Amino acid sequence: MTAPKKYILLAVIVVSLTNCGDGIDNGRISTELINISATANSSDNAPKESGPILEMDNISFNFGTIAAGKRVNHLFKFMNSGDSPLLLANVHATCGCTVAKSWPKDPIMPGQGGEIAVEFDSSNRTGHQDKAIHITSNSRPATLVLKLTGDVIGPDFELSDITAN
Repeated sequence: MTAPKKYILLAVIVVSLTNCGDGIDNGRISTELINISATANSSDNAPKESGPILEMDNISFNFGTIAAGKRVNHLFKFMNSGDSPLLLANVHATCGCTVAKSWPKDPIMPGQGGEIAVEFDSSNRTGHQDKAIHITSNSRPATLVLKLTGDVIGPDFELSDITAN
C-alpha cells in the first residue's frame, strides 16, 4: 500500500471512531434524547380515550313500594362526554312489563345530553321486582344496562312478600 493510501485509510478510521459516540458520553445517554416528549415516559403521553362516551346520571332507580296495577314512569338522564357524536341504536327491556317509551334517535353531540323514558306496568305482578333496560350505542362499552327495582303489593299483601329476600 502506498503512503497516500495509508494516510487516507488512517483518516477514515479516525473520523469514524470520533463520530460513533453521538449522544453517548462514557456510557451515558445524552439528556437531549431523554427529554424528547415522544420518548419520555409520562402519563401525559398516555393515549386518551376518544369517541362518544355515554355517561348516565344514574343507572338504577328504586321505585319503592307500589300497589299492583300501578304504572311507574322514570327518566334516565345521560350526557355524551366524549369527543364525537353518540348514537343510541336501540333501547329495550327484558320483559313486556317494562317498556322504553322514548329515547333520542338523532345523534347526541359532545357535551349534549338526553333522556330515556321508561315505564314499568305492575299489573299481574307482586313481590320484589328487578327489571333491566339494555342500551345499545356506539359508545364503549357498546351495551349498558339500566335497572328498575321495587316492590309490588297486591290485595292479599303480607309483609313477607317484600322482606323474603
